[in-house]
Amino acid sequence: MASDQVVLVTGISGFLGSHVADQFLEAGYRVRGTAREVSKVDAIKKTFDSKYGAGKVEVVAVPDITVEGAFDEAVKGVYAVAHVATILSFDKDPAKVIPATVNAITSILNSCLTVPSIKRFVYTSSSVAVSLPKPNVPCAYDSSSWNEEDVKAAWAPEPWGDSHQWTVYAASKTEAEKALWKFRDEKKPGFSINSVLPATNFGPVITPDTVSSTAKLVPTICSGNVKALLGVLPQYYIDVRDTGRLHVAAATYPDVEDQRLFGWVEPYNWNKVLAILREIRPQHQFPEDVPGLGEDMSRVSTVKEEELLHRMGRQGWTKLPEILEDGLKSMSM
Repeated sequence: MASDQVVLVTGISGFLGSHVADQFLEAGYRVRGTAREVSKVDAIKKTFDSKYGAGKVEVVAVPDITVEGAFDEAVKGVYAVAHVATILSFDKDPAKVIPATVNAITSILNSCLTVPSIKRFVYTSSSVAVSLPKPNVPCAYDSSSWNEEDVKAAWAPEPWGDSHQWTVYAASKTEAEKALWKFRDEKKPGFSINSVLPATNFGPVITPDTVSSTAKLVPTICSGNVKALLGVLPQYYIDVRDTGRLHVAAATYPDVEDQRLFGWVEPYNWNKVLAILREIRPQHQFPEDVPGLGEDMSRVSTVKEEELLHRMGRQGWTKLPEILEDGLKSMSM
């Protein structure tokens, strides 16, 4: 799909960032990745060098993504930017999370303004920019839906509840994506802008040396500790590789512009995950089902997103049994 053009992928050391990079490499791009420390990417880069050949990936350090000008050097000469990196402190204090997350997106956008080679910008938003999960509540979402509820609730005075860190995180992703579109409207940049809003990312790891973020969820269940995950409420899932593919589509196809792409495949809860795990690993002793989990009853159309996958030669969304099997195999489980 590409002709050796360079794409900047921020946060390449993470579970999602590494897969976004992988899909760009698969599509024929070269990748410049950023991480707080270059050494954090050693194992991932070694895997990419083996898979795609040396010289396809370079890594540069951006110690603090929230500082104005942090990406000035990293963006030079690239064709597209996939801004995956975000603040994942899960601090309950909104003042420590939300302004910094917004600064991170405005900083890199301002850096891009001065680089004429940049033609596409893709922002990794999140399903929580639309709404946090609301089990058993029928509702419908579309590209005009925003999580105003948590933007307001995040700034509630102390004492904060047990799950307030999720509210703050949701508010940070909502406010950051809004800042993206505000930038487009006010600055009218010379590059196209799209956002990708994935739900829970499941799937394989690029290397078993780097297991982070939601890649830890299934190993946690396999260890018998499903109770540790009950704060992750029923919601939609997506294969992390399909999330990567949506980023590639958003950076590649000229007719994909000013789009919010929803990476929402099907609803899941932990009992559904357990049922699949028992089927694909019958020899393993998994925890019992959890009573009263509820279900995600929200609805959203992903026809355009699945069509993009078809254009990329895929059959459509990857479904949960295949995703979980591939995830387990990648971690030798």
